[in-house]
Amino acid sequence: MTKLSVDRALRKAKSHERNGQMDEAVKLYHSVLAVFPSNIRAKQGLAKLSQPKPGTLVGKNPSDETLNQLIALYNKGQIRTVTQECDRLTKEFPQSFLLWNLLGAANNAQGKLEEAIAAHNKALLIKPDFAEAHNNIGAAFQSQGKFEEASAAYNKALLIKPDYARAHYNLGITLQELGRLEEAVASYRKAIALIPDYAEAHYNLGNTLQELGRSKDAEASYRKAIAFKPDYAEAHSNLGITLRELGRSKHAEASYRKAIALNPDYADAHSNLGVTLQELGKLEDALVQYKKSFELVRGKNPVDPQHQSFRLISKAKMKHDIEQFEYLATSGYESEKFQALVNVYKAVSSEINWPTNDAETIPLTDKYQKLLMDTYNRSIHVLEAPELPGPTLSNTLDIEKITENYFKHDFDLTYFDNFLTPVALDSIRHFLLGSTIWFDFFHRGGYIGAYLRDGLACPLFFQIAEEMRTTFPKIFKNHPLKQLWAYKYDSRAYKNDSPLTGINAHADYAAVNVNFWITPKAANLNSLSGGLVVYNTVAPLEWDSKTFNNDTEKILEHLEDNNDEKSVIPYNENRIVLFNSNLIHETDKFEFKEGYENRRINVTMLFGERGT
Repeated sequence: MTKLSVDRALRKAKSHERNGQMDEAVKLYHSVLAVFPSNIRAKQGLAKLSQPKPGTLVGKNPSDETLNQLIALYNKGQIRTVTQECDRLTKEFPQSFLLWNLLGAANNAQGKLEEAIAAHNKALLIKPDFAEAHNNIGAAFQSQGKFEEASAAYNKALLIKPDYARAHYNLGITLQELGRLEEAVASYRKAIALIPDYAEAHYNLGNTLQELGRSKDAEASYRKAIAFKPDYAEAHSNLGITLRELGRSKHAEASYRKAIALNPDYADAHSNLGVTLQELGKLEDALVQYKKSFELVRGKNPVDPQHQSFRLISKAKMKHDIEQFEYLATSGYESEKFQALVNVYKAVSSEINWPTNDAETIPLTDKYQKLLMDTYNRSIHVLEAPELPGPTLSNTLDIEKITENYFKHDFDLTYFDNFLTPVALDSIRHFLLGSTIWFDFFHRGGYIGAYLRDGLACPLFFQIAEEMRTTFPKIFKNHPLKQLWAYKYDSRAYKNDSPLTGINAHADYAAVNVNFWITPKAANLNSLSGGLVVYNTVAPLEWDSKTFNNDTEKILEHLEDNNDEKSVIPYNENRIVLFNSNLIHETDKFEFKEGYENRRINVTMLFGERGT
């Protein structure tokens, strides 16, 4: 063991201590002492871990040995055992704030958040200046999504203990969730000032800087996180995202591959690698990575069985899935299987006490999760969409006229019909109607989304994208395909004051936006609407992605303050809209026939970088 490796081992041991992994820290200290018996830092580390917890009150707490055993069990993940023992011991030692705090932590680890908060509050009744309990209450509130309450709890902890690095770090995460990014940066920097090798703080600082658009600073933070924790797969992956945005795609590819080498089941790294390979023109390799990510998240053995899209549901989502299973059953795809699923889903839907807003998501109880088993939001039926032997774009297109019309608009915009050949249009429609890839139902409008990483990636879409770039070189220049998604809408939108709607006013992070529609023309009940509204107003380049994508109030104010002239493009089957992606746009009001095959479906492709 060299001096350099000793230093690394000691830094890692400290990191394990901060994360509560005491057994791992002890092992590292012993490994150093086995080679260098007189190493002072290793001896001090072991001595510190063997000391009783500060603040122990004689006669009010169980023995130090008992507490240490419980902490060791907690660190080994034996949470239920810890909960049972703490429940028993708090009856014997009701004034032990340490026991109540540990019980709260165990409840939090099991998702019993109200019980966790109650236990930590009991600890605070005994010891009001117990900073760790305030911090743990903040963590419970954070898990509930109550970020204002979490922020208040962390600040209470810091009033008591200003040098509490973990509380500064947790406060940073909460401020980031609240969109108070500069304040989050300050909190992470305070945590790092107290613990310079705090890898997690460097990593989250990088995430926040990246969100602020400060990519070079984000890169520096990710590299520091990796320097202190070389096996930090998440930091390697997010460094890849930053390098890609800095235009260093080959370096980004290397970072993603390092993350995957460290964690082969890292779904995000696989999908991010897919995006980068796609931009580099390595389309077959990109499809492999997308497929791997898809299997890890949605396959038979998902890496995260508690993924939020498995645990939440909405009435709009349930209605869609029932309609899709009915379509599959009547289309001859494993008819018995899908008819059985129709029956199960309808039975579950009839028992759920749905909110009045069909788009509102609610928890899916254990009972219903068991009934739906491994079918809900999973890849149970994904069709092939191979590359076609012939062209995908119609041979009737007037390339010069379309290009002229695009640049004739003040901010670059045009649309035209008969975009795809009948074969390509039919193949895309077949693929999108039959594939169970519609997992994103978290939009206020109740529409359902499908994405590259979740099964949408296929050779046919890549073929269409490449043909568009070569067919319209003056429009697409050298801009590669950056993103692709599809949305499917409920026919009840805009009817009888329904809360179901289309997409609100927003801009997209790209140079050229492609939007085309595939639902049959006969489904549209109003030939003058149902398509897209594109305003003659661009989103300011200094706006970050959260602002130009989600801050509807700010976007509407911007439209009022500027020229709010707009182009209203009515819906039509196989119609495509090409426009500058920075133009603010939204779904027009639509009225379509009821029925699964009549649902309005749009496909969006984004090319190049915003502002180029």
